[in-house]
Amino acid sequence: MIFSNQIIWLRSFVALWGVECKLFVRQPTAAFFTFVFPVLLFLLFGSIFGEAPMWNRPDVRYIDFYAPALMAAYIGQAGLISLTNFLAEYRLIGILKRYVVSPFSLGFYLCVHIAMQVVIFIISAVILFVVAESVFNIHFRGHWAIVLFVGMVCIACFFALGFLVNGLSKSPRSTHVLGQFLFLIMFFISGATLPRQAFPDWLHTLSWCSPLTHVVTTFSGVWLGDPIVQYVNSLMFLTVITILSYLVAIRTFKWEV
Repeated sequence: MIFSNQIIWLRSFVALWGVECKLFVRQPTAAFFTFVFPVLLFLLFGSIFGEAPMWNRPDVRYIDFYAPALMAAYIGQAGLISLTNFLAEYRLIGILKRYVVSPFSLGFYLCVHIAMQVVIFIISAVILFVVAESVFNIHFRGHWAIVLFVGMVCIACFFALGFLVNGLSKSPRSTHVLGQFLFLIMFFISGATLPRQAFPDWLHTLSWCSPLTHVVTTFSGVWLGDPIVQYVNSLMFLTVITILSYLVAIRTFKWEV
């Protein structure tokens, strides 16, 4: 009986995951900014700074750092924009409310969408890596297991922030605005656009308050082969943000308008 229930759960999970993926693909704007725009942005910055050495690491080209930095920045986009927009839209049209009377819990449905976002991130990262390897011959110096572990910590943090934004926003429209505002601010001060070494001292210090700065720094560092112990403080910071965000989101999250 238990085994049969697990089979039903798994089939339902896969079926619902497939439906969500089809709905995502049918949105040209979302697909463009997920798969195409990061590559175009990478090619633009790569053509400008590609072969130049990093300010603090002359043995590393800027493009070798920028590829994982852009992948890390996409984690922030998935949590603060893609996830928040999905929750706000589905809450507005009443889909989340309807799941209350379904055989599966709302938590089950959210797990399906999180799994979809993770798969989309992996596909986007692979596309970006293939382009970077083909055009600029970037160098991967880290260990895949460590990079994946750091990536999962970063994803958990920004998905928690996405739930938090939905919980704190008073309306779906404000959810869109708040999520995009937070991501853009974090994106421009994280080092995923311009090197943080070029920032004035006050902005360089302020940027450490942004979770995306720790995501970009840690993910890029382990990608380039730095020991993970070098980023323990950043991982602890992201873990604390994750726990606090989930605790607040549980109390404030709204399933209907």
